[in-house]
Amino acid sequence: MSKIGIIAGAGEFPLILVRKCIEKGVEPVVVAIKEEADESLNELVDGVFWQPVGKVGKILKFLRTAGVSEAIAAGKVNKMRIFRDIKPDLTAMRLLWSLRDRKDDTIMNKVADLLAGEGVTLLPQTKFMEDYLPEPEVFTKRTPTEEEKSDIEFGFHMAKEIGSLDIGQTVIVKRRAVLAVEAIEGTDSCILRGGSLGNGDVVVIKVSKPNQDLRFDVPAIGLQTIKSCIDARAKILAIEARKTFFFQKTESVRLANRHNISIVSF
Repeated sequence: MSKIGIIAGAGEFPLILVRKCIEKGVEPVVVAIKEEADESLNELVDGVFWQPVGKVGKILKFLRTAGVSEAIAAGKVNKMRIFRDIKPDLTAMRLLWSLRDRKDDTIMNKVADLLAGEGVTLLPQTKFMEDYLPEPEVFTKRTPTEEEKSDIEFGFHMAKEIGSLDIGQTVIVKRRAVLAVEAIEGTDSCILRGGSLGNGDVVVIKVSKPNQDLRFDVPAIGLQTIKSCIDARAKILAIEARKTFFFQKTESVRLANRHNISIVSF
């Protein structure tokens, strides 16, 4: 059986990917990031290697010892840890010192280079996951109004601009005004901030970066995104078709319908 390393962060993505690997007859060798990854990974695969995000050297050694030559980074890691509670080992310190900046792509490209130096190729996050990249569709009972469609189009271009700068992938819009832009805080906090500033009835738009590196940070939504939209009193959640993961779709659509939120891929 062939092997594939999975570097598991937060969310549903690592769990789905592990199941997909098993279905495909590929052995998942899992490195799980402590305080980020779901502990139920232990129920899916034996020998999960749990490490804090700063223990880069140990993670590389584990993958090398396991005989892994390919890996996928699945799930988010809270980037604010870099400024808070990270305890880097020597390898991580060298990585951080070598960065020209601390943008997502800068960090992850360095991680990919480190993996390559150990003989491990970082694969696209989309491998085995094509079923979770929806075509253009309205998923919910409610469809966007013409005014909402105008906000989606406006927000799409704004989100692409911030994506080109590697700032974030999400914007919150109301009446063709940008209320909030995603940065280091992440999608959910951005949605809540935008909803508060706009006093509800906002439109959430999430897109891929113009030059998206499929090895990391492919945009994704799921049940937690819908819960954040509810708390923000958002009325639309729009994602870029074929380029955004939609996890927990059945539960998400059911919850959105209950709160009269429209989910659309465009």
